[in-house]
Amino acid sequence: MKTLRKLSLSQRLAAMAGVAAALASLAGFISGVYRDPKVVIAQSHGFDIGDLIAVLILGLGLSWSTRGSVRGRLVATGALGYLLYSFVTYAFLIVLNAATVLYIAVLAFGGWSFLTGLATVDNQEADELASGHLFRRLTAGFMIVIAALFAVTWLRQISGSVITGQLPAGLAAAGWPMNPPYVLDLGFVIPLAILSALRLLRNKPGGGRLAVPFLIFVALLSLSVLLMTVLMAIDGQPLEMPLIAVFAVALAVSAALAWVALRTRGNPGLRRSELDLRRSLSTF
Repeated sequence: MKTLRKLSLSQRLAAMAGVAAALASLAGFISGVYRDPKVVIAQSHGFDIGDLIAVLILGLGLSWSTRGSVRGRLVATGALGYLLYSFVTYAFLIVLNAATVLYIAVLAFGGWSFLTGLATVDNQEADELASGHLFRRLTAGFMIVIAALFAVTWLRQISGSVITGQLPAGLAAAGWPMNPPYVLDLGFVIPLAILSALRLLRNKPGGGRLAVPFLIFVALLSLSVLLMTVLMAIDGQPLEMPLIAVFAVALAVSAALAWVALRTRGNPGLRRSELDLRRSLSTF
C-alpha cells in the first residue's frame, strides 16, 4: 500500500492496465472463454504467457520508478508499450467473450497512462544510459534492421494480397480481414525505431529515452512470438524454424542491449534496485 501511494497518476493508470492484462491473460486459459478458430486460440495462448511476463516487468519497473529510478521508468514504459501493442489485436479481432471488457481496459488505462506522462523522463539522465559510442551504434543498427524486417515483411504481404486478390495465408486461416500489426508497425513501431536510431547515431537528446523502452518492447514481443510458435507446434501446426530463428536472435540482441543500458551506475542509493532490475531482465 505504501508503494501504491507513491505512484503518480500515470503510474497508477499503468498499474491498472497491468492488472487488467494479467486478469485477461489468465482468463484465456479458462476453457470456453476463447471462441475463435483453433489456430487463433493457440496463438493467443502464446501471447497470454508473454503478456503475463510483461505484466511482471511492468510491475518491477513501476516499483523501482517510485524510488526515483529513471531506469525503472523506462522499463515500465517499454513493458506498457508492449501490452498496448498486444491487446490491440485482442480488443479488435478476438471474438467477443467474457474477457473483452478487460481487453478494452488495458487499452484505456494504458493509453491514458501515456497521455498523462508515464514516458516523461529527464532526457539527460536517460541519454546517459546510451552514452557509449559503440553501444549507440550497435543499438541504432539493430533498430534499423528490425524496422527494415518489419517493413519488408508487411509490405510484401500487403502488396501480394492487393495483386492476387487473396488474403495472406495467416489471415485466411484465422478468419481475419486485417492484421493489426500492419497498422501498428508501419504507422508507429517502424517510425519510432528509425527516429530513435537517428538520434542515437547523431548523439541527439532523447535517444536513450526512446531506445531503452524500444529494446524492452522488442524483447517482450520476440518472447511472445516464440511462445506462440511453440504452442502452435504443440497444437499440431507446422513449426516455422525461420520465424523462430529470427525472433530468437531479436530476443537475444534486444535483451543484451537492454542489459548493457540498464547496468548499475550513477546514484548509489538506487544500486540495490538497479541490480534487481538487471537480474530480472537477464532472464530474457
